[in-house]
Amino acid sequence: MMKVFNLHIKVIALLVFACACLGIPDNALGQTEALDKLVERADNAGIERSVIEDLKARKEARGLSNQQLENMIEPAVQLAEDNLPANHVLQKALEGLSKGVPDARIVPYINRMSSATRQAAEVVDPWMEKPEVRQIMDRQNELSPGESMRNRLVESSSRAITQNVSPENISQLLADVGEKSVLSKTTGADIVSAMDIVSDLPMQDHPELTRSFITRALKGGFRAGEFQKLPMALNMAQKRSQIPASNIIQGVGNQLQKGVPAQDILQNLFDGNIGGGPPGDIPKGMENNRGKGNRGNNSGNG
Repeated sequence: MMKVFNLHIKVIALLVFACACLGIPDNALGQTEALDKLVERADNAGIERSVIEDLKARKEARGLSNQQLENMIEPAVQLAEDNLPANHVLQKALEGLSKGVPDARIVPYINRMSSATRQAAEVVDPWMEKPEVRQIMDRQNELSPGESMRNRLVESSSRAITQNVSPENISQLLADVGEKSVLSKTTGADIVSAMDIVSDLPMQDHPELTRSFITRALKGGFRAGEFQKLPMALNMAQKRSQIPASNIIQGVGNQLQKGVPAQDILQNLFDGNIGGGPPGDIPKGMENNRGKGNRGNNSGNG
């Protein structure tokens, strides 16, 4: 035992001597040890090593210090250690580094996302425990292997909260989606995709309208694929019609009420047909709102 201890002391002394000879400051060695321990914690918490390695490579390319990288990884590791999804936080860090965003902007945004993730979990977890919700998860869950509906909902809800949608609005939306009349006509994958686009909709300014739209869309046959295309279709409809997003949502709601199929609604939006009628059709009362709105709340950075 004493021999092992002495050997450990000699190794440390040799490292210190090498650092001194090479002009490497002692604090750099300490930072390396701290980063290694953080990576070990990430491994133990179930975070994919490939993501961490990608971050380290981007850090090297940007010439950032170990401490700067630690500041980006630490919030995600803490989430994973608390059984909360963390990959979306790390992906945002990777995105920021690849775009050349300064770490002084990335780190605050990462911390904001981390806080939003915890807020989202406080809303999603009780909803997931409802018997009627558990039934639909047991009946059919079309998410990819290894994905959990709970984690995906926490991720999508956290993105909306980061974009200033209140946790209360998220809670009410989930309550509306959790009605039997909605759950009986949809799947877990569809619900996740619907929640993924909340931050692209005018939820902050028109929460009741947006909630009604999402529940109608789920009941009206919108599937995961249609929800994924919807933000682009809404964006195109606004460009063509020059009316506010809330009015476009209202027009789509009218189409849903008439029983227009999801694929036809998407095509109408791409064509700028808000009311679902002939080309350029805009519902009565919306004509005077041209040019007065902008789409959604998606104004994140980092």
